[in-house]
Amino acid sequence: MSRPADADAGAEPARRAETYTHGYDARWIDFIGRRRAAEDLAFLLPHLRPGLRVLDCGCGPGSLTADVAALVAPGEVVGLDQDPGQVDLARRRAAGRGLTNARFQSGSLYALPFPDASFDAAYAHTVVQHLREPLRALREVRRVLKPGGWLGLRDDDWASCLWEPRDPLLDRAVALWLRVWQHDGGDPYYARHQRRLLREAGFGRSAGAATASSFGTPERTRQVAEILIVLFEHPAFVRTVVEQGWADGAALAAMHAALRTWGAHPDAYYAILYPEAIGWVDAGGAPAPAP
Repeated sequence: MSRPADADAGAEPARRAETYTHGYDARWIDFIGRRRAAEDLAFLLPHLRPGLRVLDCGCGPGSLTADVAALVAPGEVVGLDQDPGQVDLARRRAAGRGLTNARFQSGSLYALPFPDASFDAAYAHTVVQHLREPLRALREVRRVLKPGGWLGLRDDDWASCLWEPRDPLLDRAVALWLRVWQHDGGDPYYARHQRRLLREAGFGRSAGAATASSFGTPERTRQVAEILIVLFEHPAFVRTVVEQGWADGAALAAMHAALRTWGAHPDAYYAILYPEAIGWVDAGGAPAPAP
């Protein structure tokens, strides 16, 4: 039975709240706000066409949403994010670009406030890696897709991360970051399992690929170093590290210094792999497997 898009549609059982380890520091939001569909959603571009109704799962500040809205016009893009502040930023970005076919609302991927089969397509860019229950979320996204519709996923897999020149403090900083991320309920290594999760969520077929992102110029390595320091300074991150006894203030300061030194090194290089996958709903509209 179709779930009505009413005030109760977004209700869900009380569960432990999702934690976005990266936080919402303005410098981080500015960094991810520079993402563009031509690069970050290149694997989806052949599947986007005018007239589609698309769901952006975890839209953040809306840079990708705005690009997709321009590509599918006069179709509609709906950007959903758990943080109302990001929804406000995304609305302002779309308005600034004169886009009238993009709308935004806050909500949970575990209980989408939309009826069954109400979207032609959906995508989630670096979102599923932060979820405690990715399969549950993917099943819910499948519910709102029409027969023949598709879902695109793209997340970085931190087992593929390359850093040069190496430094024990830098290695410790990255390991600490990943430890907090996992403590918060996310999985920085999940992306290699995208196709399996799509199958288990009820998608009839899928296709996987991967692209790489790299930082190999003085401007780019300084940028990534400063952004990592911003993430390390996030109060929730520091609190978790200290409370768990994983590092103290002096150790964190030493890691910050190592990151800055690496970012300014003339030979600095950083790269990471982004697994990507698209899953299609059977055209016959076969029901998704039970949770």
